[in-house]
Amino acid sequence: MNGRHPDFTTSRLHIEAADTTDGCVWTLQTRERQQIATIQFSGQQLSYDAIDPTDRAGYIEEALTVIVAYLARTLLLPFVIGQDGEATVWIRNGFHVDGPVFRRDLTH
Repeated sequence: MNGRHPDFTTSRLHIEAADTTDGCVWTLQTRERQQIATIQFSGQQLSYDAIDPTDRAGYIEEALTVIVAYLARTLLLPFVIGQDGEATVWIRNGFHVDGPVFRRDLTH
């Protein structure tokens, strides 16, 4: 961890963190170092930008699982909001519709 937020490695991904003034941008890369998405975190909000916004391969879902666990355990956030992106991606990752955004309550 070079900044406030950590890098992650999963079985299929390298997830590199770049701190911003109010959060972090995680860049998702395959093991072959092909960039496939970014996940932005600011305040209590997450959003993503991906080559495949529907996340057919489950890369965003895999990264969100690791990132949300980090936000719950380390930052002790009571909830996070997902915005932008595809509804099915958020819902598959445990978020529910909350007005114009998606919300996931976190447990510690």
